[in-house]
Amino acid sequence: MSTFWNFPAATGGMINSINNAGLETFRGNAIESLIREIIQNALDAVKDPSKPVVVEFQSFSTNTRNFPNKNELIDVFHMCERTWKGRNKKSEEFIKGALNYLSQDTMNFLRISDFNTKGLEGAKDGELGSPWSSLVKEAGSSNKDDNSGGSFGIGKSAPFLNSNIRTLFYSSLDITGYQSHIGVANIMSFKKNHDQITLGNGYYTDNPHSLAIPGQLRLDDTFHRNESGTDIFIPAFEPTYDDWKEEAIKSLLFNFFITIFQKKLIVKINDFEINDQNIGTLINNLEDKEENRELQNYFSLLNSDKTIKIPYPAKNYRKAGISFEEGEATLYLLNDSEGELNRRVLMTRKTGMRIFEQKNISGSISFTGILMITGTNMNSIFKQMENPAHNEWSPERYEKDPKTADKIYKELRKFIRDTVKSKFQEKITDEMDAVGLSDFLPNKNLDMESRNRTESLNSTIKNIITKTKDQENKKTKKKKGKDLKDLEEQLVGEYGITPSGDEGGNGFGTHSGGGNNGGGLTNPDGENELDRNTPGDVDKQRERKPSKKPITIEQKYVCLNKEKGKYKLMISPKKSLNSGRLVFRVMGEQNNYDLPIKHAATNDSEVTIESISANTVYVNSITKNKRFVLNVDIDYPEYCVMEVELYEN
Repeated sequence: MSTFWNFPAATGGMINSINNAGLETFRGNAIESLIREIIQNALDAVKDPSKPVVVEFQSFSTNTRNFPNKNELIDVFHMCERTWKGRNKKSEEFIKGALNYLSQDTMNFLRISDFNTKGLEGAKDGELGSPWSSLVKEAGSSNKDDNSGGSFGIGKSAPFLNSNIRTLFYSSLDITGYQSHIGVANIMSFKKNHDQITLGNGYYTDNPHSLAIPGQLRLDDTFHRNESGTDIFIPAFEPTYDDWKEEAIKSLLFNFFITIFQKKLIVKINDFEINDQNIGTLINNLEDKEENRELQNYFSLLNSDKTIKIPYPAKNYRKAGISFEEGEATLYLLNDSEGELNRRVLMTRKTGMRIFEQKNISGSISFTGILMITGTNMNSIFKQMENPAHNEWSPERYEKDPKTADKIYKELRKFIRDTVKSKFQEKITDEMDAVGLSDFLPNKNLDMESRNRTESLNSTIKNIITKTKDQENKKTKKKKGKDLKDLEEQLVGEYGITPSGDEGGNGFGTHSGGGNNGGGLTNPDGENELDRNTPGDVDKQRERKPSKKPITIEQKYVCLNKEKGKYKLMISPKKSLNSGRLVFRVMGEQNNYDLPIKHAATNDSEVTIESISANTVYVNSITKNKRFVLNVDIDYPEYCVMEVELYEN
C-alpha cells in the first residue's frame, strides 16, 4: 500500500490554530524541555534495569527529496495558508516559515535514539492504551506505571517545539521484534475538499486509520537500528542557541546528574558521551555561576564519604488507605563547617530527574541535601502531586484526597527540616551571649508593654534573629492574594511560629519565633502595592535599579510590636557606602517575597534615610563594620521570618 499524509476531518469538532496548550508548557526553553522529556520517557521504558539506558542526540543534514512525501506536505501548508490568510498572524508567519524550510535543497534533522529500552509496543495494531498509541495518537494520555517519571502524557509535545515545521517521525523496533514508523504533523486545522475542516494533526501513514507503517525509517544514512528501542527524527531542527550541544549538555548535567552518577544513564550528544566516569569533571568545569555552584554542591554530596543517609520513617494514613514503608524515601545530607554549601535540598523521584529545590531550611547551618523518593507507594502519591512541567508538587493535584496529600507533603518537609537541625545544629543554651544585645533592651521610660518585655528577657532573646552570611542576589516574587493563606501556613506550621507566639522555638536555622513578640509578613491583600509614584508614606522619585551583588552584612532584629508590625534592626555592613539601599523580604519555603515597609527611622548621627519605596529603604553614609540601629514598620501584623539585603546604589 502506498504512503500518504492523512489529515482527518473534524466533522463539526474543534478548530485548532497554531497555538497549542501542550507546546506552551515547554516553550520557555525548548532544548531543556526536550532533554528532560525525552530522557525521562527513555528511563520509563527501560528493558534491563541492571544496565544503563543509552540515549543519543545526533544532528545531521539530508537532501529534502528524502523527506517523506514532501510535496504532499507542501500542498497541505498551502491549504493552511488559504484557510488562515488574514485571520491569524501567528499562523500565517508559521506557514510561511514551514514552506521555506520545505523548499530548500537540504534540511537539518536531529535524531534521538534510545537503547536498552522496549521500543514502541502496540505499533502493529495500534491498540488503545499501548505505548505506541499513547505517544502517537492519544492526547493528554499516559498509561505509565506508578514508578514512572511522567504522568500527564503531554511531555510528548516537547520535541515538536524543536521542529520549525511542527513535524516528527517515529521509528521503532520493539521487544517482540516488530519494526514500524510513522510521521506526525502537529500543525493547524485547514479546509480541504471544499467544506471539510481538518483537526490539525496529520499522520504519515499507509492506511486511512493512521496506523504505523511496517519497517524502520531510513533518514540518517549513518545509522541502522538492530536492537529494541525508539528513534525520533526532528526535521527543520534549527535551534536558536549558538551552540545547542553546549545547552543540551548543561541541561543534562543540571537535570540528570544523579541518574548518570548512579550508572543508570549514558547520553551521547553528537558523539560526545556523558557517563559516570566524566560527569564529575564536566560539572566541576562549569562556568562560575550561582546555579552551577549549586549543582557542584549536590554532586559533592554524592561523592563525599562524609555524606549521611537517613531513611524516611514508615507512615500510615489509615483513613485514606495510604501507607509508606520505611525507606521509601531517603534523605542524603552533607555538612560543611566552612559555610560553603547551599543550604538546600534537591527533590527527586525514582528516575532521579531534578524536580525542584527545597529552600530556606536553615540560615545558619551550612549543608546540602538530596531527597530521593524511590518506594512504589510514595512515588505514586508524589507523582500525582506533580505538575505537567515536573518542577513542582501541589497537594491539590492529588484528586483522590487533597487534604491527606497536603498532610503527607507537610510531614515530608518537616522531616527534612528536623533532620537537618538534629544532625547539624549546635546545641543552643537557653541563655545566649548575643553581641550588641543591649542595644535592643527596653528603656525604663518606655510604655507598659516595653516594661513587660523587660521583665521577660528570655522571651525577648528568643525573638532575636542572628544571621551572618555572604548574601545571594535572590529572585523574588510578588505575593498574590490567593497564595496568602499558603504563605501564612508556612510561617505558622513550617517555621515553628505559632499564632499566639507562646511556643515557637527554632524555625529555619537560628530564625526563632516564639515569645510574645513575633513579626510581620506582607501586605494583607497579598500584593505589594506600595509604589514610589503613588500617594502615601513614601517619597515620590524615580525607581532605582538594583545593583547585581549584595553587600555582606551582620544583622540582628527583634519585633517590638506584632500588631503594629514594628521591628528594630541592628546592622553592621562589611563595606562603607555613600549611598545604599536595604531590601526587605519575607522568607517563604520555596521562594522569598517582597515585604512592604511603611516607615523607617534611625537615631544614628551619621546614617540618614533618604526615602522608602515598596520593600526598599534608601540610606546614606554607612560605615564599614559600624553598627547602626534601624526601626521599621512593616505592612502586616503577623509573624514572619525576615531577610534583609544591602545593595550599593
